[in-house]
Amino acid sequence: MPSAPPRVCARCHKPAPKGRPCSCRPAWEGSTHDSGNDRRWQGVRDAYLATHPLCERPGCPRLADDVDHVTPLAEGGAKYDPRNFMSLCEDHHKAKTNADALRGKHRLRTANSYATRRA
Repeated sequence: MPSAPPRVCARCHKPAPKGRPCSCRPAWEGSTHDSGNDRRWQGVRDAYLATHPLCERPGCPRLADDVDHVTPLAEGGAKYDPRNFMSLCEDHHKAKTNADALRGKHRLRTANSYATRRA
C-alpha cells in the first residue's frame, strides 16, 4: 500500500517530521491557532477595525493596525466582548503588549515566590 509523501515545511521547504514542527522553526514560535486567533476572533477583530479604524490611544491620529484587549485575557478579560476591545496602531500595540507582558512576569514571579515560601 503506498504511503503519503512526506510533509514539506512551508518555511525551509525541506521534509518535516510528521506531527511535529520543523527543526527550522524556533521552539517558542507557535501558530496563530495556538495564540487563540481562530476564525471567530478574526471575524470579530475585522468587524471592530471596520467600525474603529483609528488608533484609540488619546492624541494618536494614525490608522489602527490591530485590536487589543483592554483587560488582557490572562487577567480575566473577555475575549469576544467589544467593550474590552481597543483599536491600536502598531507602535501603541507593541507598547501595550510589552506592558502587559511585564505585568504577567511580575504576576508569575509573585506567585512563584509565594508558592516557594509556603512549601
